Amino acid sequence: MTAKSVLQAWGPSFWLTKGAGWLATVKTPFIKNFLIRQFIKFYRVDMTPAIRQDPGQFETFQDFFTRELKSAARPIHGDSHSIISPVDGTVAVCGQYANNTLIQFKHTTTNLYNLTLSKRIGESGQYAIVYLSPKDYHRVHSPVQAELVAVSRIGGTRYSVKLSNHNRIDGLYERNVRVNCHLRVASGEMLMSMVGAMIVSSVQTQWDDQSSANQIAIAKDFEPRPFQPGEEMARFCLGSTVILVVPHGIGELQNLEVGQTLKLGERIGFIQP
Repeated sequence: MTAKSVLQAWGPSFWLTKGAGWLATVKTPFIKNFLIRQFIKFYRVDMTPAIRQDPGQFETFQDFFTRELKSAARPIHGDSHSIISPVDGTVAVCGQYANNTLIQFKHTTTNLYNLTLSKRIGESGQYAIVYLSPKDYHRVHSPVQAELVAVSRIGGTRYSVKLSNHNRIDGLYERNVRVNCHLRVASGEMLMSMVGAMIVSSVQTQWDDQSSANQIAIAKDFEPRPFQPGEEMARFCLGSTVILVVPHGIGELQNLEVGQTLKLGERIGFIQP
């Protein structure tokens, strides 16, 4: 291990993440209520769609951060052949990819094989990288009607995923901690990757009790688990970015633009029958 890799893994971002993780689980009322109120005020969080809206109703800051929404707050648009936005967020990058290469920003890229440590996903097609800001809803839902057929949890660094780093850090997403979900639809297999960042290195899923992604568990096949569009799959514990990858022949992403704001359930494409 090089000195640079040690600094990346155990440098300031590591200790910032550890400290924030500790604060996020504090149950002392005056501490966690103060944190929640200040967070809402600073980031101008809209609590209207949330089921619980008063800071005192949340057990911890993390409980607030992964707050659930009212069922009517995010209607699911489309049908069994639709691709919907799996999150609330902003489109950071989108477009075509080829040779397993996702463009981050002009001259920087993320390699699909390095991202997943797998050759399961087609080497060309379309993709969208959706950034979740601190004020966004941080649960992740299924973008399609599909079977979850494999998952990989891969450890890494904790680079911030702010837009300036898209241009500065080559392979940004393949360096960070991530959980990759392989989704089988009628026409083949697509990918949804949940990427952590600075402060963020935990992803809780519906199919296991692991919260840490700082390890390597490559494309573990298991009994296919069906998901409906909009069904909850995971949540970020202080959270980050979702990457959708739709290989050629699987389906198509439509009408996406960089900077576009998305809401969970919004139709963004279709699956080939």
